[in-house]
Amino acid sequence: MGNGAISTAFAMAAVWFATHSGGGFATGNQEVNYFVKFGWYSVFLPLIAMVLLGWGHRNALVLAKDYKTYDYKSFGDALFHPYEKYFSIVFEFGFIMLIACGVSTSIAGSGALLKSSLGIPYGIGIVAVGIVLLLLTIFGSDLIIKVLNLKTYFLIVTLLILCVLGIQTGALNFQRVLATQETFGASFGDAVWYMLIYIGFQAFTVLPIISVSHHIKTTKECNLFMFFGTLLNGIFLVVVCIMLLGFSPETLTQTLPVYYVTSQLGISWLKILYSIILFVALLGTGISLVFSTVARFEPVLVEKNILKSLKTRRIAISLVTIALCTGISVFGLTNIVVKGYGSVGYIGLFFVLLPEIIVGTVKIRKNAKQREREAGSELKRPGLSQ
Repeated sequence: MGNGAISTAFAMAAVWFATHSGGGFATGNQEVNYFVKFGWYSVFLPLIAMVLLGWGHRNALVLAKDYKTYDYKSFGDALFHPYEKYFSIVFEFGFIMLIACGVSTSIAGSGALLKSSLGIPYGIGIVAVGIVLLLLTIFGSDLIIKVLNLKTYFLIVTLLILCVLGIQTGALNFQRVLATQETFGASFGDAVWYMLIYIGFQAFTVLPIISVSHHIKTTKECNLFMFFGTLLNGIFLVVVCIMLLGFSPETLTQTLPVYYVTSQLGISWLKILYSIILFVALLGTGISLVFSTVARFEPVLVEKNILKSLKTRRIAISLVTIALCTGISVFGLTNIVVKGYGSVGYIGLFFVLLPEIIVGTVKIRKNAKQREREAGSELKRPGLSQ
């Protein structure tokens, strides 16, 4: 998109957007369990959530720029210095937890989709998906990987079409919920707490963002990133919540709420299109995360001289990862989203997002003052003051 501040910032915001709006998001399960089940609060809390998350991500980008830290290990050391030996392990643990939850969500979501659309028993479905994931990971050609990497674009377009039609169909029910300020028996405090847990596990999306932040050169670009990213993610999240709210309370009990909406619209081609793209998106997310696991743990096996064959090492790591996550997926998509991501959310909230906002702000201001002093010293050097 060029090298201008706006284009660089927008490209980085697109990375955040693509990371946020993956297959798990597109099922609607996350939106229902963290926002929609609290009724009309889900109309504005998602936007507040993205503002807070955007603030944390913006600070992370500024720190990555200042300290030249483009991987989570060095970034964690810079954020938590001088106590990095106590806290930098947070990103390591969070990475492992996100891999486990992400791959399990992909398998569980695919299994639930196969059950809903084709009537395949859930247990058989998750085992079949696990086998397909393993085969694609081991034997997948570059062409397959490139196709799967395009999943986000097709998914977003399909989901936006669904949202437009869904909001139109559920408009009367949504207006009723808004007029009566329906909360489905939940308190505002509970709604805010679940919002914080949501941005807690979403805080770990900073990892892929800082890994591609080499082109960020100025704080202005980081500020523009926050603006574009908050706008993209906040509006998209609110729109999906409004659509699901229009079909409440039925959507609150669905494993695949967005799929339920497609079945209520009565548009067969859209239902089929959504099912296919969602399935591909879930597989693509799973494969990407398995590749990330291989990239992270393969050097460990090399260092310890375990499994000398490159192919054998990668197959072994993929097999263990997929086997464990298939086992986790037995508990179902909703349990993984609520309990799995919820647990990660506590860690992300208190040890990633809050430090980025509080400690990050202090360090950013300190670095800015240091640069001002250095610039002043340069001007006072002989020959430069005139």
